[in-house]
Amino acid sequence: MKKLTGFCFFWLMISTPVLYAQSDNNKLLFNITDGYQCESFHWSIAGNSNGQNPNVFSELKWTKLSGQSIGASLQWNVYQKFSVYADYTRQFITSGSVKDSDYSGDNRTGNTYNETFNAGKGHTQGWSLGIGYQLINNNWLKLTPYAGYSDNRQSLYLYDDANRFPGLNSSYQTKWKGAFIKAIASFKLIEKLRFNSDITYNQVSYNALGNWNLITTFQHPVSYHHHANGYGLNMNGTLAYSISKLIAIQAGGGYLHWQTGNGTDELYLSSGEVDKTQMNGAFRNGFKVFGGVIVSL
Repeated sequence: MKKLTGFCFFWLMISTPVLYAQSDNNKLLFNITDGYQCESFHWSIAGNSNGQNPNVFSELKWTKLSGQSIGASLQWNVYQKFSVYADYTRQFITSGSVKDSDYSGDNRTGNTYNETFNAGKGHTQGWSLGIGYQLINNNWLKLTPYAGYSDNRQSLYLYDDANRFPGLNSSYQTKWKGAFIKAIASFKLIEKLRFNSDITYNQVSYNALGNWNLITTFQHPVSYHHHANGYGLNMNGTLAYSISKLIAIQAGGGYLHWQTGNGTDELYLSSGEVDKTQMNGAFRNGFKVFGGVIVSL
């Protein structure tokens, strides 16, 4: 945790957010982006609730979940140095794969099942809402921290378009919800050019529902439920160039890393019984590149 905190402050000192336009007295800043996003995601469960027998019993790995990513955000100076922040992002997944593996021994030994499926559909999305206080606002540097609430979700799939498994259309739906703290800053490089970036730390509760639609011994549409606690880290950096007093164009990129600790897996059987075991955590990593427009009023 100390390393993560130190890294966050280091990033803040060298970077600045996508939301600040070029004027010093903007009351409303509106940001629209369009680009490309690619991420990976995986989780595993143990054989029992103590994390044993074996320590990794089943594991799902989604890789190269790629597609168009759009976003919109605003910053509204509501009173003196107080501001409201809101954003929304969505990725449309159009390509990717998922690997399903089972093991009989500890540390992923004794592989009993190993199959790769298509995962090129679904989406990810997120929104956040918070309030902040402007700490620095001069011609060269702007810095505002925020605190608020965020909701991030993934809609992921396993399917087969080669007719090896007719009717396969399993799904995994996640929710990462909780409080966030955010730092937004902007450095003026030359008269019309600024380097902008933001960093956000999310403390979240993780819940996910899976539907393994071809397994008749599982209930449907909810076959199992995952719960754990974790955190998420998002970072973005851009170059923004003013083409007028009201409009700037921008280009940049971002990185995300989300993960949970150990949690619980509840499997709902068609007999009505519920089997419980340890979930070994969920892990999400990705990057994006984008361009966009900043409108300041």
